Amino acid sequence: MTDKTPTDSGSQTTSDSGTSETKAAKEWEAFQRDLDTLGRQLAELGSHGAALGEHFLDSLQARFKDVQAKATTYRQATEEQIERTRQEAEGTLKDARTHSTEAAKDAAREIWEKAQPLREGAKDVGEGLARAWGELRTSFGKAAQRLQTDTEASSSTDATPSATEDRRETT
Repeated sequence: MTDKTPTDSGSQTTSDSGTSETKAAKEWEAFQRDLDTLGRQLAELGSHGAALGEHFLDSLQARFKDVQAKATTYRQATEEQIERTRQEAEGTLKDARTHSTEAAKDAAREIWEKAQPLREGAKDVGEGLARAWGELRTSFGKAAQRLQTDTEASSSTDATPSATEDRRETT
């Protein structure tokens, strides 16, 4: 009779939960095969009942069924515990995401509020530049008019003396 005990897959952790689930499933299958082998071997012992004694075989069969039931109960309890832990982890992840989103919104709101004086300053600078540009345009317009007036005045002044000089030469 082979007596194998399953390894505790819960004590071994891996970074990939899929790998650990596969490993746990393989270990459980190996344990289940060992239990089935033990069950067959017990059934074969039944044919030797006269030599071993019926009471001994019945007691051995009852213990086997008890071990098998406990193994099944343990597996179900472990799977339920894993599922509860998984659900708690998902809930925690959702809470963390919600908290993270709220924190990001709060941070954005805080930055927006801190930037308000900068936005107002930029608006004031823009309005000042628009006013300055308008004043410059007006100043350039006035300067152009003065330049044109001065040019016309100087050309009329320049034209008058040369006309007088032309008259002097002819007389």
